Amino acid sequence: MTTDSLLLAFPNFVKSQSIEIDILRKLDRALESVSSEPSQNTEETLNEWLCNHEDITDRLREFEENTREITKVKAPQPKTGVANVFQELREAVKQKLKEIENGK
Repeated sequence: MTTDSLLLAFPNFVKSQSIEIDILRKLDRALESVSSEPSQNTEETLNEWLCNHEDITDRLREFEENTREITKVKAPQPKTGVANVFQELREAVKQKLKEIENGK
């Protein structure tokens, strides 16, 4: 399970924010490369990817802080497994790529 708030916010960030298609493709390749890896490797890969894309990390951090303020009123969220976050993120990236490519 992960409690990393940035990783937990990452799928919603991808769904709701404007991200360059090249960045999404790089993220998709990174996700694909760890699709059969253990959860620990997946979390490490996502954290490494974020470290290598500081502009996205900064925007994600701001997004996470803003959404955390909004959700303080709601009941606390349970810890989420890395596999669940990974799957949700993978689906969000694929959907966003499809939307961008069909929009061209």
